[in-house]
Amino acid sequence: MEFLAYDTIKNMPVPLRDIPNYEKLARDFADYVFDPLNGIMHTSPDGKIYFNAYAEGHGNEMVTWGILAVGNILTSASADLHHWIWDSAFKTYFHPEYKIYTNTPGSTNSEFWYMLYVNNLAGAVYRAIFSDCHKTRDRMLASAKTLQKIAQEIDYDFNHQGYDLVTAKAWSNKDIYRQPDTIGGYAYNMLFAGIHSSDGALVNEAAKAMAKYEAFTNNPWYEIPNGGTAVLAAAWLKSKGHDVNLEKILGYIFDTKEGPLQTGNWNNQPVDGLLMGWRGDDREYAKSSVYSMESLMPLPFMLPATKYAPEMAKSIAWYALNAVANFGLFYGTGVNGTIHETRPDLSATIPYEKVEKERDGHSPVACGDFMGHRSVYGGGYLMWISEIMRHTSCKHMPAWDISLSDWLETGVQSPKFLLYNREKGERRGVFTPSTAWHKKRPDLYPGGVLSGKLRNMLTSEIIGHVQQDGYIDIAVPADGILFIEILLPA
Repeated sequence: MEFLAYDTIKNMPVPLRDIPNYEKLARDFADYVFDPLNGIMHTSPDGKIYFNAYAEGHGNEMVTWGILAVGNILTSASADLHHWIWDSAFKTYFHPEYKIYTNTPGSTNSEFWYMLYVNNLAGAVYRAIFSDCHKTRDRMLASAKTLQKIAQEIDYDFNHQGYDLVTAKAWSNKDIYRQPDTIGGYAYNMLFAGIHSSDGALVNEAAKAMAKYEAFTNNPWYEIPNGGTAVLAAAWLKSKGHDVNLEKILGYIFDTKEGPLQTGNWNNQPVDGLLMGWRGDDREYAKSSVYSMESLMPLPFMLPATKYAPEMAKSIAWYALNAVANFGLFYGTGVNGTIHETRPDLSATIPYEKVEKERDGHSPVACGDFMGHRSVYGGGYLMWISEIMRHTSCKHMPAWDISLSDWLETGVQSPKFLLYNREKGERRGVFTPSTAWHKKRPDLYPGGVLSGKLRNMLTSEIIGHVQQDGYIDIAVPADGILFIEILLPA
């Protein structure tokens, strides 16, 4: 198999930092955020829960709520937040007149990246929490049809800042805010709706949009959610026979000249795998910082893409390893000791919004942005990553769950994992899948303990069994990848 190789990824070293304990980070974060006494979680007068986007307290946004809703379900972080509580709040983000999910309840004007990102998250909420709810499915499909109508009204030209639902027109305040990569996120949304409504016309719409996305001569990157979801959509379409240039689409992200990827060191602090926030006023500005939400958000979408396009596996796995290892910078944690941070008085369970290369004579600096310092919507992805990235006995070879966050997958899901060993010798990985699988596939847990066969997904061979204590113990060859699936025992 020929693997897609990018110099920006191949040249990333073995991370100097150990991977943080994401299960503890996620647990501490959830304990703080879901405790109403801490002022992050609120209840509106009509009984709907919502969350501040920042520890300092700002707003009611779907881009925060959706991340926390899915994270809560994946981790069972708060037993008090039952499905009906999530359901009652979820409906408020769907505009009853314009039939589309919006970032704030009732809003009619949105930047494009928010519009598409909100609908990405709405789809994740639907699949993670309400996959058997026909009303939720109908809202999802209605929102997708509204997005399609918008795309047709602007002739698929998303090179604007946003859209006004009332005037039915696109708008831009400044050229620097134009967001052409929206077409990639649009392709994902059309594909998601097409798959889960069995509408082949929407799948074809996704393929049409993907062709427009890959046709850019310059990197169209503006904000990573569109590019991240586009990778998953592209891989799925390629696996179904569509002509898709995966190398170019993944390359938009692994681009250090025009794209969002950071590599190298800031004052001896590695930033490999962390991502810039947005295009910015100029390239120098964009390259001067990395953002917490943007650095974690792509992983739950890009990792499942390897299931459909295994040729992407080595590059995505190595990039992901560096991203999760270097994420400690957002906690003010350096390779040796701490880095300067702007608001150590705020809860240390919530990561900073961004890290700047230099500020006030310090380098680097964990800090905030325009609206706040510590990012709840960035930290919310800790709960996703804690379930997707499974620590193994080999510290630089995590087991990536490539099924748990694959919101495109239909039918009965099974645990599927990608392991990449970049060492010169064989390595063994011992790990346990997320406890979320106990809820999703109780038949794999007879007597409460995981059991089953291990299938090599590339060769279809049975290569072992889950250990009696519920652990998976598997060997990965030198500089090799391994895709495994857990099946019921015969």
